[in-house]
Amino acid sequence: MDTQQVKRVMRGRFGAPLRAGYHHAERAQLSVVRRVDRTRFGEATEAERAEVARRVTMTVKTFERPEVLRRCLASARTVFDGRIVVADDSRVPVTGLGAGIDVIALPFNSGVPAGRNAALDAVGTELVFTTDDDIVFTAASDIVAAMNYLDDHPAVDLVALSRVDLPRWRAVHWHGAEALFPGAGAPLVPFGTMIGDLPVVPKAPQLHLARTASIRTVRWDERLRMVDHRDFFSRASGRIVSVQAQTVRAYHLRTPFDPFYTRYREDVTADLRTLGEVWGGRSAD
Repeated sequence: MDTQQVKRVMRGRFGAPLRAGYHHAERAQLSVVRRVDRTRFGEATEAERAEVARRVTMTVKTFERPEVLRRCLASARTVFDGRIVVADDSRVPVTGLGAGIDVIALPFNSGVPAGRNAALDAVGTELVFTTDDDIVFTAASDIVAAMNYLDDHPAVDLVALSRVDLPRWRAVHWHGAEALFPGAGAPLVPFGTMIGDLPVVPKAPQLHLARTASIRTVRWDERLRMVDHRDFFSRASGRIVSVQAQTVRAYHLRTPFDPFYTRYREDVTADLRTLGEVWGGRSAD
């Protein structure tokens, strides 16, 4: 049984026990990693957190998942005290998220690139942290370390965290140019080169700390609505240098059983057509 068949079964009328088991495994793993990460990594000092808050703005793209967003923001506040900008193209954008959290309400189903660009345009700090709403942060999400790395390595523009998918406990790392669309620019620094102790990567999770000015040279292509990931890093190649930290991480908890959300999330036919026109192929993320 392939992945799509599993999804259909779990979403179907007889899939309730499987859905319950999935969520139980997800919650159990998250509870464990929160405790383990707190013990293993500790906490940043007040001075470190204050510097991050002064220099970094966090941007979050959300759509039709208010409880997922609130979980993300609650976890973000355990490691980050600065301003957060939420771009929301839900039918009814969220409100009342707390001090220091601004919401940009966009037309319904505007898409991920439009939301990321709107949030980026609202950033006034030198550094921007980009994330999605289905991410959970723990003590392992060391934004201080990422900031210090950028300070120590001025040739690097973007430091990505590792995104660990729960409950599968899977983290994907891309190493070669095949992760990009054919025709992407030659990298400024060869992929795999170690800068400090981190490798230069062609593509990384949309979970990263970057120099705001550098990201603004790339931005996200608003001709797309959903399938923006490979396109972003393909256009970034030759413009910015990205690295990824495998030991600095956050956790990805999907919402695979929400039929209204997945109806829009999986509607990518127009995006694939656009990518085919731009890059000469139909490959997505």
